[in-house]
Amino acid sequence: MRAMVLAAGIGSRLEPLSNYIPKPLIHIGGRPVMEHILLLLKKHGFTDVISNTYHLADSIENYFNTAIQEQNNSQSQATKQADLSGIKLQFIREPQLSGVAGGIRRCSDFLKQSTACIIMGDALTDLDLGYIYKKHLEAASKGCIVTVAQMQIEDTRNFGVIQTDASNRIIAFQEKPKPEDAISNWASTGIYFFEPEVYEHLPSEAEAPFYDVAKNLFPDLLAKGKYMQAIAVPANTYWADIGTPDQYLDSLEDISKGKVKLELKNSISASAKIASDVELIGANEIADNVEIASGVRLENSIIWEGAKIAQGVTLTRCIVGPHAQVAANEKHSHQVLANHALSI
Repeated sequence: MRAMVLAAGIGSRLEPLSNYIPKPLIHIGGRPVMEHILLLLKKHGFTDVISNTYHLADSIENYFNTAIQEQNNSQSQATKQADLSGIKLQFIREPQLSGVAGGIRRCSDFLKQSTACIIMGDALTDLDLGYIYKKHLEAASKGCIVTVAQMQIEDTRNFGVIQTDASNRIIAFQEKPKPEDAISNWASTGIYFFEPEVYEHLPSEAEAPFYDVAKNLFPDLLAKGKYMQAIAVPANTYWADIGTPDQYLDSLEDISKGKVKLELKNSISASAKIASDVELIGANEIADNVEIASGVRLENSIIWEGAKIAQGVTLTRCIVGPHAQVAANEKHSHQVLANHALSI
C-alpha cells in the first residue's frame, strides 16, 4: 500500500535548531521522528512510500537511503520488524516550497495509483493507521474521497478545526481559530487517506504555485460538494507535533512515562562519553558523540550530537544543539543552547 511522508518544511518554530538538522531528523525515543513514522507505516502495511524534501534535503535523503540499504542487507532476522527493511522509499525534491497540497501535487503520479495515506514526517504518533484505513474504505465505497484522522483538543489556536454531521461527513473547516470562535474542539491530526480522484482537483503549479491542504484544497473540495469524512482516533492514541521546543521536551517526558507505544531505542547513545558522577533526572535524550564532564546535572533535557558539556553544568529542561559547547559551572533552565541561548 502507498503512502506519502511530508518532509519539506523548514521548521521555523524550532529555529535555530532546525538551521542545522531538519525536523524529520530530530531524535526522540532513540530515533529520528520520521523513522518512527516510517516504522508505523510499515507496521500497518504501507511499505511503498514517497516523501517530498526541500530544507536540508541532502541530510534527510542520505540518512534514510543509507539506513534502508544497510538494514535490507542485514543478516539478522530478529530485528527486521523493528527496522526499515522492506520499505521502498523514494524522494522528490521541491525546488521551492509550494504548500502541503503543492507537495502532494508533485507526488501525485505515484499516489494516484491507489488509495494513499498522507502523513506528516515530524509528528510523533502511535495511531492505529489500519483502523482509520478501514473506516476510509467503508466510506470510499459510498463515494468518500478524503478521510481525516481527528482528535479532540482544548486549545484550537494551533490547529485546523473540523465540523461534521452525525454521519462523520465534514461540513466545515476552520483554520486555527481562537477557542471562543471555534466551530468545534475537533482538530485535524494532519493524517489523511486520499482516493485517486483527489488529485484531479489540484490546480496546476502555474494556476496556484502555493497550495495548502487546510486553507485551499479542503475548502475547495467542500465547495464542490465532495464527500469527505473525519474519523476520531482511537482512545489512548498518542499524537503530538514536536515542532516547538516545549512540545519536543513534553513528548520526551511522555515517552519516559510510557504514554507512547512505538519501537523505541535507548535514549542515551552508546557513543556518548558521560562521567560516572553525572546526575540524570527525569527524561533525558543524549545523542551520539556527546561529551559530558564530571559534576553535571541534567533534568528533562535533550543533548544533540557532538555537544560538549563542561564540568559542573546544571541544565533543566534545556535543548543543547549539535556540536554546541556549554562552559563550566553554567546553569540554564528552559533554554535552547545553540550558538546562543534562547528562552523557551
